[in-house]
Amino acid sequence: METLDVGCGLRPRGDVNVDLYLESIHRQNGMGPELNPDQIQNFVQADGRDMFMFTDRQFNTVRCDNLIEHIPDWWNLLKELWRVTDKHLIIICPHRSWINFPNQLTRSQNHVSNFDRPTWEQIIPRYLKTWNFEVETKYRGMFHKLIPFPLWPHLIRVDVWR
Repeated sequence: METLDVGCGLRPRGDVNVDLYLESIHRQNGMGPELNPDQIQNFVQADGRDMFMFTDRQFNTVRCDNLIEHIPDWWNLLKELWRVTDKHLIIICPHRSWINFPNQLTRSQNHVSNFDRPTWEQIIPRYLKTWNFEVETKYRGMFHKLIPFPLWPHLIRVDVWR
């Protein structure tokens, strides 16, 4: 079986890689290179919320890295990711507090959904009907040579198994 990377962007990590947008206007605030499907292994242009081209439980592992926070109806994406997952679903997204603070002035307006550990601990059983999951908070510091800053919750990694 294979690994599916949904929302692969410029750094695909799967045996099959899915992304909806090719133009750079949809990523990095319009800056940066566009996606070139010819340079991405087994690229499929599709919306992660409706991957009809894949069968149920087709992929051993499904990755979704820094995509779900951009989707207003994230529950549709979550259910579709789970549908095509046979064994392991990995979701990585920014932590709610990192999106809101300390980056309030530079925060991307494309982040329409916010998550933290307690939120994921309620979402997974409710939407995926399973208790086989682990939620991990990754911390990151804001460092300045004169002022020691504490570590802030930066990313959330969610692992769900069948």
